[in-house]
Amino acid sequence: MRLFPLCSLLAAAALTACSSSSAPASSPGDDAGAASGAGGAGGGSHELRGERYCEVLLAKAGTSGVHVAVYNTIGLNECPDAAWGALDAAKIASDEGVTKAILNGPRYWTIDRVVVGALVDPTVKSFGGIEMREAGQIDLPLSAASALGAKAYAPNTIQRVTTVEFDAGKSVRELVGPDGKIYDMQSYSVQKASQTEADLETLGARLTLPIGWSYRTRVLAAPLTVTAVGGKATVIQDDFANTYQLSQQ
Repeated sequence: MRLFPLCSLLAAAALTACSSSSAPASSPGDDAGAASGAGGAGGGSHELRGERYCEVLLAKAGTSGVHVAVYNTIGLNECPDAAWGALDAAKIASDEGVTKAILNGPRYWTIDRVVVGALVDPTVKSFGGIEMREAGQIDLPLSAASALGAKAYAPNTIQRVTTVEFDAGKSVRELVGPDGKIYDMQSYSVQKASQTEADLETLGARLTLPIGWSYRTRVLAAPLTVTAVGGKATVIQDDFANTYQLSQQ
């Protein structure tokens, strides 16, 4: 099975899979569990804005679909450059007995916290000396895995049970589609280009936006909550692999 479109889809999910498997995840945990942002952030006390993280996604194709285990560094470390740069995705896939390993990161949160979510497994696992935990799972039928991708500005719907918060007085970066739908940035990536949170203020000038799309940054007068509705979240990426989720505001 050709997994490249799937790889893009999964990378687009960043905050990937908070309880995103078809099986129920555990309840939100303490600060250690709360910190597992990309897949299993739970509890509301852990402040995430500006925190750096990385993910390793282990995708295994079977006869009926693709199962993906999502591991991340949140709450354990900030994904040290030297160790991350030394990771070999092909070797990880071979060692783990999976079809493909996907390296997603480094990324930085632009949300303030996750208030609903859960780790799949709190057991610490090491990838090249980088400690991670299984934060989420994704199960896709073969048809979806082969058809879906993460073309910039193309919405993808994933299974996820999360609620994230942005604080009043803080900046939020948003893409607005031609239909008026608003997508709030949840993390920015440094995989395609070096950037900082400050750079996001002028990101719109560097984006190649499709006709009818716009980028804006604003300071919130009141807290903003973004929730995956009905166990599903719609996520998109921009040109630089920054990730946004559809908001119900």
